[in-house]
Amino acid sequence: MLAEYIWIDGGTPTARVRSKTKVLPDGTTFGDCPFWSFDGSSTNQAEGHSSDCVLKPVRIVPDPIRGMDNILVLCEVFHADGVTPVESNTRAVLRDLLDQTDGLEAWAGFEQEYTLFDGSKPLGFPSERRFPPAQGPYYCGVGADEVSGRALVEKHLELCLKAGLPLTGINAEVMPGQWEFQVFGDVLEASDSLWLARWLLYRIGEDFGISATLDPKPVAGDWNGAGMHTNFSTKKTRANEGLRVIESILSVMGQPQNIERHLNAYGDGYEIRLTGHHETCRYDEFKWGVSDRTASVRIPLQTANEGSGYFEDRRPNANADPYKVVRELIYSTLLS
Repeated sequence: MLAEYIWIDGGTPTARVRSKTKVLPDGTTFGDCPFWSFDGSSTNQAEGHSSDCVLKPVRIVPDPIRGMDNILVLCEVFHADGVTPVESNTRAVLRDLLDQTDGLEAWAGFEQEYTLFDGSKPLGFPSERRFPPAQGPYYCGVGADEVSGRALVEKHLELCLKAGLPLTGINAEVMPGQWEFQVFGDVLEASDSLWLARWLLYRIGEDFGISATLDPKPVAGDWNGAGMHTNFSTKKTRANEGLRVIESILSVMGQPQNIERHLNAYGDGYEIRLTGHHETCRYDEFKWGVSDRTASVRIPLQTANEGSGYFEDRRPNANADPYKVVRELIYSTLLS
């Protein structure tokens, strides 16, 4: 069987996914997947004079591209001793935090926006003029004059579901060539699944000759940016009087030092996306409201009506690391 070992690199300011293929005996299971090494000096995760890094499998799913008898292997990255996580291993930080918060039962739903590019232009931006008609008809649009790239998007959804990733939906977004998929699960499962879904998106793009970008502001001017709105809940927010728990968490998140702490984990370039326009609140402000998509944090109408549920942090960029995002949300929850 073929095993595609996938990991998150040490790229700054934005991490990327990397992968390479290992041939394993047919029928290899998760427990049998060996550790593997790679050149960390080529991924900004080690120095050239001591460049070996270790890949430790943490999750496997069937490979829907090469065939279901093959596997995709998500890995954490460790130094050559195989024990010490590299600095860019943000999953290890989240994992350690979760080990200390037994009973939190935190769930996350990520709304991953992305923009499809053909060369230097987003799909739907015609070459014969600089811009297409203004935003308005593209969100959840139908028809060749409204949406672009649907074949790739549908293929991505199909293969993610075949791999067993917990995608819950897709839709065309506000800017031409911009799409979104949603992933849901406990915070570790959802974060792992998002990285695997990103890898599949990039890999499928190779076959179509289309690049998927997580740029938070892919086109300057009067065009929407791309975010990764994060829906978050805990056992207590989903229980009776959960809305009061949510309000307590938001009061912590709104403190100036915590605003900065969250934003530092929410992806590079947030200041060019969070401008107070295009369904955002300014990055240097913090406000929340029921059903308010101009707020930093939106409380869904259902949560408000039922008095419990989840809230949506609308600030994370499309290029944010989900492990970092949920880590900060858990920190604020523990401080509330």
